[in-house]
Amino acid sequence: MGAEYVWLRHGISGRWFQVRGAALFLLYAVLGVAAGRSLIGGLAPFAVPLAVAAAFLAAPLDWAVVAGLMVGVFTRTGTAPAYGHPLIPAVGSALAVAAAFLLARSLRDRWPRPLLSGALTAGGINILVKGIFLLWQGHEPASAFSLISESALVSLFTPVALYGFTGASRVKERQKELQALLVLVFVMCGLGDLHIGPAALQEVLARIVLITIAYGWGAGWGAGAGVILGLLGGNLQMILPRTGLYAGIGFFAGALQGFGRTGVIVGFFLASLLFSIFYGDPAALSGHLLASLLTVGVFFLASPFLNHWLGREKPGVLPDLPLEAEIGFSQRSKSTESFCGDSFAVAHQSPGHLLLTVSDGMGAGVNAMRESRIVVKLLEQIMSNGIGPEAAAGIVNTALYLRGGEESAATIDLAAVDLEGRYIDLLKVGAPPSFLKRGHSVEMIRSSCWPAGILDKVDAEVHRRQVLPGDILIMATDGVTEVEREASLPDNWLYDFLKSLSLDDAQAVADLVLKHALKAAGLQNRDDMTVLVARFGDGQELG
Repeated sequence: MGAEYVWLRHGISGRWFQVRGAALFLLYAVLGVAAGRSLIGGLAPFAVPLAVAAAFLAAPLDWAVVAGLMVGVFTRTGTAPAYGHPLIPAVGSALAVAAAFLLARSLRDRWPRPLLSGALTAGGINILVKGIFLLWQGHEPASAFSLISESALVSLFTPVALYGFTGASRVKERQKELQALLVLVFVMCGLGDLHIGPAALQEVLARIVLITIAYGWGAGWGAGAGVILGLLGGNLQMILPRTGLYAGIGFFAGALQGFGRTGVIVGFFLASLLFSIFYGDPAALSGHLLASLLTVGVFFLASPFLNHWLGREKPGVLPDLPLEAEIGFSQRSKSTESFCGDSFAVAHQSPGHLLLTVSDGMGAGVNAMRESRIVVKLLEQIMSNGIGPEAAAGIVNTALYLRGGEESAATIDLAAVDLEGRYIDLLKVGAPPSFLKRGHSVEMIRSSCWPAGILDKVDAEVHRRQVLPGDILIMATDGVTEVEREASLPDNWLYDFLKSLSLDDAQAVADLVLKHALKAAGLQNRDDMTVLVARFGDGQELG
């Protein structure tokens, strides 16, 4: 029975991964079709950049993108007339896609700067391959100007595609948001000529984005988004009227943002009805009204998710009781030292207020430990008298600065938690980033400032964040965050590790972070290591 169960479990798991892989393959193929069909003002700036980005994807997703691009370039319409017969730009685009993909795939491991190298490769191939076709057709200089403009857009867009869809960039904090934005642009520009009844898909998608931005950020952002969306789709002759329409709708929808979801919907509908007088053609008017109705329907159904995304859950759903904190910590001195130069403290100050401090003394050993302990003790004493984080950091900096000496300096990493108000004030002076984990989402909170004691004054900034039950705050010294010193952004390893971490016990998180940092350092850590973790929740959740 045991063997049958294991076989069944692995069989189901295998089928699941097959289905998931097939769905992902199809998704990337559709993405390629949309990018291949996408045009802006008759120019095609998206196909070649996505081909370069596809070279960095694992098989078979790379071939899915390329296959989709080939389908897209041969099925698109509306190419600028400067290129001549419609088949000419399609063949030229297909050859440019193939050349860009194959060249990027062969050189990707030898590119010192993938974003810059990819941009130069994509722009160069686009102008070279398509330029040959223009010369063959004997076009006028105006055609060459269009090609130069298109190639410039290709070069500009390639780093965005590499950043959004591949690991060519190590900055991953906003990658998912950029992916969603790129997919939206591709679909709007590439599949916008598809229709739902009389309503163009492009119109529906643009208005969904418009009403979402107006709901989230108000009239100014709604009007600005309308201008940008108006420039993305359609032909050049329709840019001005379409831009004015979208800007007006976005402004009116955002103007009633203060009345919540209902106000935004009313503003959106009133603007749609007002601008319907400009539609003389009954078919165009029907498409306009249907697109608005579909937009409101999608927005109404998606608004609970939007509220969560925008952090607008009603305060009434939160209990009145203050949060509680579960603390975990782990520490290791430098491998050649007996004393750890890092210090940390957890202090309950006034009722409902918790102070977490971490300090890394300059150097290592006893001297570093002495300086970091001074910082921690001073911060506790100063803030217990009601002085704010910024003023407290200034006082500590002055004290260390007046002591003088090369080793009279230390970092300040401070988190003042209001358990009743459910927020954290974070302040950093020369300290590495902290991480606020909420489920599988992780925010990296960083600040650029010299350690305390080096300059006569510090320019520290307080970052305030809301705290919800289940949130986990991770603070660490640079011996942990920068263990991968050869990386361009060495603290990215901890960001990736925390995103994939499923445990929520504070002590377990601290122990695992230190364990993985030691493993990365080869068990011979070159610096002191300290991890301080706080998990927030109500009494029952933490109990």
